[in-house]
Amino acid sequence: MKPRTLKILITGIALLIFGPVLGWVCCIFGFFQMQQSIAQTPPGTMPDISQLPSRMMANLIPILIGLVIGAVGGFLTLYALITHKFGPKGDA
Repeated sequence: MKPRTLKILITGIALLIFGPVLGWVCCIFGFFQMQQSIAQTPPGTMPDISQLPSRMMANLIPILIGLVIGAVGGFLTLYALITHKFGPKGDA
């Protein structure tokens, strides 16, 4: 495998794995922050939950970004494998 194709393959696999994982970790961290803000209300008062739906939607954005990064990694991996299989046969 050519060095350039190998570099693209390694980058694609890394993006394919770490993109969605990073998205999920950021989403879970955001949900913990949201729960912490609810838990910090003074005792005896009702927490303000009017902004929870917008915060939940904002916490789903990292998942979307992670999926896009994973898709880019998948395309890079496919490109590298197709280039390796059907590309010109040379060492340089």
